Amino acid sequence: MKRESLIEMKIEAKSERTEGTSDNTLRTYLREISAYPQLTQEQEVELAKRIENGDLEAKQKLIQANLKLVVTIARKSIHMSSLPIIDLIQEGNVGLMVAAEKYNYKLGYRFATYAAWWVKQAMFKAISEQSHCMKIPVYIQETLSKFSKVKTLMEQEVNDVVKNEDVAKKINIAPDKIEMFLSAYTKTISIENGLERGDGKELNVADILADNNSLVSVNMEYQSLKNDLNNVISTLKEREQEVVKMRYGLDDSEKHTLEEIGNLYGVTKECIRQTELRALKKLKMTGEDLLSCYIY
Repeated sequence: MKRESLIEMKIEAKSERTEGTSDNTLRTYLREISAYPQLTQEQEVELAKRIENGDLEAKQKLIQANLKLVVTIARKSIHMSSLPIIDLIQEGNVGLMVAAEKYNYKLGYRFATYAAWWVKQAMFKAISEQSHCMKIPVYIQETLSKFSKVKTLMEQEVNDVVKNEDVAKKINIAPDKIEMFLSAYTKTISIENGLERGDGKELNVADILADNNSLVSVNMEYQSLKNDLNNVISTLKEREQEVVKMRYGLDDSEKHTLEEIGNLYGVTKECIRQTELRALKKLKMTGEDLLSCYIY
């Protein structure tokens, strides 16, 4: 089912980002999904059989009846995410749709039991891809979720702070691996953040990180372009190669006029113009348009 069909099921998440608007959207959404009745196991089986035969209405009813499940899971997972809860619910709804397509009623378990895994996976994936400056794999998030729960329980038992390495041993994971996982959640700072110098003046993080003399990436890009141009030009005759290079400054970055090149070869500027046109035409005819893009 396409994502556009979410609109038909009343589960669209609006784009407003202010806190008040988000709360209003959530309240409206919760009021709408409360109208969908829960299903018995027999009703779920009946809908699943119809879904097997391609009945989209049955799939919609199965999804609608379990929208409250997504909200419940989102509320339990919101502490792990910087995403607004309405966005988390939206991602969970996508997982719910996948579950509705893959549900096998013949195995005997309830749909909610099966769907919960898909909902959590969809939420964790969104948290991984959208909450941090880099993508954090779902298995790391699940490991850290378990780590956090066990650490809380251990600290409650001893009424004191527990070391990360002790928790790691408890869940049978190498301490250095846990530290590496935790480092993935290190918060980033903007390069525009101000830092106070010893003399009381302020400078930006960018002032420390930036190296105006470092042109490695620029030089690499230039060298790559130069190699491409040389490969293209090498398909021409020697005179044509020289004319093109001098006309567009491809050797010494200084462009030469038709008259200057003509004087160098002892011919008229019209003769050089014809050579240039002939060379460019050959390049276009062979499909090598890189040079043309560069020139024009």
